[in-house]
Amino acid sequence: MHNTKIFAVLKFVGCVAVFTAILLVLDLLLYPCTYVRNDVHALASGQNDVVVLGTSNSRMGIDPDTLLKGTGLKGHNLANGGEYLCDSYYMLKLAVEENRPSTVILDVDPGYLVTEKEKGNNYLLFYHEFPFSAAKLSYLAAIMPESDFRALLFPSYEYPLKSMLPRIPSNVRVKLSGDYSADQFSTANMLYHADGFIERYPVAEENFPGWNPVLFEKDKVKEDNISYLNKIVRLCDENNIRLVATTLPQPDRSLVSFPENYEAAWDYLSDYMKRNGVEYYNFNREYYSSFSHDVSCFVDYDGHMNGDSAEKFSALLRDMLFEKKS
Repeated sequence: MHNTKIFAVLKFVGCVAVFTAILLVLDLLLYPCTYVRNDVHALASGQNDVVVLGTSNSRMGIDPDTLLKGTGLKGHNLANGGEYLCDSYYMLKLAVEENRPSTVILDVDPGYLVTEKEKGNNYLLFYHEFPFSAAKLSYLAAIMPESDFRALLFPSYEYPLKSMLPRIPSNVRVKLSGDYSADQFSTANMLYHADGFIERYPVAEENFPGWNPVLFEKDKVKEDNISYLNKIVRLCDENNIRLVATTLPQPDRSLVSFPENYEAAWDYLSDYMKRNGVEYYNFNREYYSSFSHDVSCFVDYDGHMNGDSAEKFSALLRDMLFEKKS
């Protein structure tokens, strides 16, 4: 009887081990290598004095190499499309654990204040790349209630085999070799830089994609988003980190399309930053005249800059925020 129970336990443990091994192999084969994988590696492998957080506008608008040229500082752009303030907070928390930055630049997109983080493979995109750490455990506790436990435990769950088959050789090679090179993300439309910056090639206005903006309305601001903004402010204050909030330039043609919504957003953000003692640079109102809003500076009406404009903007931001070292 005793031997039968031991055999049953060993059989159960063996089944669990085999099942887990299969899922780990599937994750190796199917889970894609993303920008976030490189971002987290950059956080954990070296000192970053300055980190950029936010959405794709700042990913394509702020180049750390240009921003920090001549300052003696190092930095990385951790911004990403679909990066909500929840994600930014835990990225910052990990950055503080690994190598505390001296400055954080947080670009706040008003559309991300009035919407909730979408379910799907982007929901856990940032969490899955975190190394085991206090930041990851607290991130897990925060997102667990809203997560599909299958995707939470097994990253490859939301990536269909059929669509991922062509990428299997590349996934395996990159992961097993520890490849974090920048060139794997470059395409015919953009150049990915090692500092996290995405350089978009110019696009004629007639080739801009369709535009359906998320408009700001004060009564639609999500409490959870503001809660994480509060946490970012608090974490920076507690760790003596300089927090600089920005709102990057938008094309004039976008600004004049919904002036009331944009003005309401600028009022809300200006009031919040002032009340919380945060440096705030809004390049669509207070600092409007410091940078061009001509449509030729962008690749769409959402405000994603082309590479030439991003370089000029990053140099402007450097002159505003940092002093060069001789």
